[in-house]
Amino acid sequence: MDKRLTLKNDMYLSVRHNDGKKPFEILFMHGTLSDKNASKSLFLEEFCKTNDIGYTAFDFIGHGESSGKYTDGTIGIWFENALEIIDQITSKPLILIGSSMGGWISLLAARARPKRVRAVIGLAAAADFTINVWQSFSEEQKKEIMEKGVIHTPNGWTEEGDPWTKQLFEDAEKYLLLKEKNSLNIQCPLTLLHGAKDDCVPVNTALKIMEAAQSPEVKVVILKDSGHRLSEPHELQILKQELINLIEV
Repeated sequence: MDKRLTLKNDMYLSVRHNDGKKPFEILFMHGTLSDKNASKSLFLEEFCKTNDIGYTAFDFIGHGESSGKYTDGTIGIWFENALEIIDQITSKPLILIGSSMGGWISLLAARARPKRVRAVIGLAAAADFTINVWQSFSEEQKKEIMEKGVIHTPNGWTEEGDPWTKQLFEDAEKYLLLKEKNSLNIQCPLTLLHGAKDDCVPVNTALKIMEAAQSPEVKVVILKDSGHRLSEPHELQILKQELINLIEV
């Protein structure tokens, strides 16, 4: 059932929450410029309905049916969105599943709510992605973003391109997780699915997350011929099997 969660600043998050009888729930977090109706989310929702598992998905501020503009968002704002959902919408132990930017937020949430999070699955988890994006900019682009506050880069499907704001990069510095080995203080099991042909988030990001995570239970699954989206039928079946593995432990 879809509903709105009103935030303190009168903005709201669009949320889909289905109850289940299992003693745990699944919470999905989408990536940048995606939403809760993306194929991975709908696949997980159907899996949860079939197996009587509680399921929650939501649109981050500036995405989908939530309020705000994408360019108003930052890692910190989206992280707070996730905590609001965890604290106000869910009630059982959680398996967090995060796609791309949502994977970064999932790791932050697991660190912030260790007693609530049972496990995390990252799908092309884009922890610290702002570092690589900034480094990919030319000196002219960096100057433009510092002066104008935003730039757009071609994405191949919209005329305007992808927006990148100065505040996104500056705010992200407070939420970096992969500074060194064992720098990520999460203890729950962690599964990372990543495509070897991912041209958005380097595959070595998954290995960096594994090195940074303090949890002794970290599994990295690299899909040889997959890219960033991980939403093809065979890729979703791999996600399903990894999820079953976690549930049955």
